[in-house]
Amino acid sequence: MKHRNRLFWLIMLVAGIFLIYSTESPVPIAARNTVKQGISNVWTATTDTVSTWLNGGPRSVAKNGASIASTAPSQPSQVPSATPSQAVDATPALSIVQGHQLRSVYYYHFDDDLPQSEHDVFLKAVKAYNATGIVKLVAGQGKKSDNQITFSSYKKEMSAESFGSTELGAGGPTIIVETYGSQVTVINHARASLNLSYPLQSVNDAVAMHELGHALGLDHSQSKASVMYPITQGVSQLSAGDIAGLKAIYGSR
Repeated sequence: MKHRNRLFWLIMLVAGIFLIYSTESPVPIAARNTVKQGISNVWTATTDTVSTWLNGGPRSVAKNGASIASTAPSQPSQVPSATPSQAVDATPALSIVQGHQLRSVYYYHFDDDLPQSEHDVFLKAVKAYNATGIVKLVAGQGKKSDNQITFSSYKKEMSAESFGSTELGAGGPTIIVETYGSQVTVINHARASLNLSYPLQSVNDAVAMHELGHALGLDHSQSKASVMYPITQGVSQLSAGDIAGLKAIYGSR
């Protein structure tokens, strides 16, 4: 009996499949499609349930490019509120250039007897100051009416009265004011030099940056982060204060 009942249901299942999937079935196409969709949904639900049971938990599924994760949504990042920028203490200008509107373009050249090693450190300093966009230092002699910088060297031994301090370099502007009627032209013929009595200490980027800063009109700074600090700290990059000091002298280009 049981055997015949199973056979009966098997025959009914085969007949049902024929009626639904056969192209020669008398059942209308719309009805067959509805039944097919129902069977597909049941099959999908069954396979998902079995997969979940076998894997021991829910799984991530991608649908239409959207990722459905089983983890909790992340919390938004906490962005600190912006704080007002602190004022920058500008490196002061030498008194000789204060009150003058200096032009920002300079022509520079080297003394004939300046060794190549000094050429190299001064050229690095020129590149660093040009990178600010505030001044423009151009190789060449220029005319008398142009701003000029001469790179040179000297020798000076320290005496006992120096109390252990060593002069590594010297530099500064020479201001020329020319007046033609109501027109006033301010010219800077500056010099930056290294003391070759102490080449191991003086021939380096930090000293070259310092002396070129003096040539352009910067005075000493109280900040050890500045290239213009009076006692060398090995600093060879312009600080924010140095940049502000240059802008105060030459304005922003």
